[in-house]
Amino acid sequence: MAALKASLHGWRELSPAARLLVANGLAFNLGFYMMMPYLAQHLGGTLGLAGWAAGLVMGMRVFSQQGLFLLGGTLGDRIGYRPAIVWGCLIRSLGFALLGWADRLPLLLLAAFLTGFAGALFTPCAQAYLAAECRSADQRQQAFALHNLASEAGMLLGPLAGMLLTRLDYAVTGVVSGGVFLLLTWLQWRMLPPQPVPARPAPAAASVTAQWRTIVRNRPFLRFALCASAYSLLFHQLYLAVPAFIQSQHHATGLLGSVFTVTALIGVTLQLPATQLVQRRLGVARAMGLGLGLMGCSYLAIPWLAAWPVPATLLLACGLSLGSILCYPLFSAHLPHYATPGQLGSYYGFYASLGGVVALLGNVLIGSLLGAAGRTPPVVIWYALAACGAVAGWQLYRQLARAPAHPDGEGGR
Repeated sequence: MAALKASLHGWRELSPAARLLVANGLAFNLGFYMMMPYLAQHLGGTLGLAGWAAGLVMGMRVFSQQGLFLLGGTLGDRIGYRPAIVWGCLIRSLGFALLGWADRLPLLLLAAFLTGFAGALFTPCAQAYLAAECRSADQRQQAFALHNLASEAGMLLGPLAGMLLTRLDYAVTGVVSGGVFLLLTWLQWRMLPPQPVPARPAPAAASVTAQWRTIVRNRPFLRFALCASAYSLLFHQLYLAVPAFIQSQHHATGLLGSVFTVTALIGVTLQLPATQLVQRRLGVARAMGLGLGLMGCSYLAIPWLAAWPVPATLLLACGLSLGSILCYPLFSAHLPHYATPGQLGSYYGFYASLGGVVALLGNVLIGSLLGAAGRTPPVVIWYALAACGAVAGWQLYRQLARAPAHPDGEGGR
């Protein structure tokens, strides 16, 4: 109850623009998860595409988003966050509608590119705008925690809505999902002010490459982003290693759906108390380190409880989600401490792209170890993931506990 009251107070303290950006998390994930969980089934089943073609379409979406986050953030720094957010919503609306309607590979690839690029444009600019709207580090923590809660709610409701719509037709799902993003486009256009609260712009004469060189020379930021990118590797195993383990347990039918439900429910119900715990007891450094460490160690449930695969998998899901709600909102809230004035979007974009690269490389390695479908994953995978979380969490804790992130403590703002 205390956490709820504090969060309601924090919500009232946010500006109208920040409230809209927080609420965007629910709508954005609602529209996204209506379609994405059912895309592979639609491509291979309804459309009858070959496996390589279905993989190409899905890979195009991931590549165009993860690979272009830095570009999207830099565009936001230069044209303004509001135009980038509005265009991102509009492009994703078109992309999802086309993805539901298209039945030829070229159109499907175009739709996948549009949805991915839209995310690369919207996400870092929305994060930068939300960070710029907050008056203090504590308010940023509260805002990003509320945003994460809203996103988890969208992740919970989206697949349920998509399941009902896809039973009618995947094209209907595409139209509804595109409609959600079209509504978001209108809301951003009408309600977001033209510019965020004061942020000193980057010099107009600075080239994009010079701006990016500034980022890669910022060693404290690079260490922070690299450690934080372990989160992407750990969380994305819900889509790779965990399903492979469940598939190897032939009596565990329906367990994967329970895993996603558990993670979403924990995010919705415990995010606010976790935020209060961080602010009153743990502090940022301990919470980030503990969160990543808990996410990594949750994978030990698989080898240590191998005789009971269902409880082990659900325990893994609980540990992964609890660690996530401790550390994930803090990454976005703390990043402005490292950012050069006027380049906040680029920093968020670089951070997101690095996480995508780490997740991709890790997935390629883990995928090569998984072997044939139905085979029990090698135990080394779970111990390696545990070590990754523990090492990244410890390094992040040491960096944040030893020294302030930026000379002025607020990223130059």
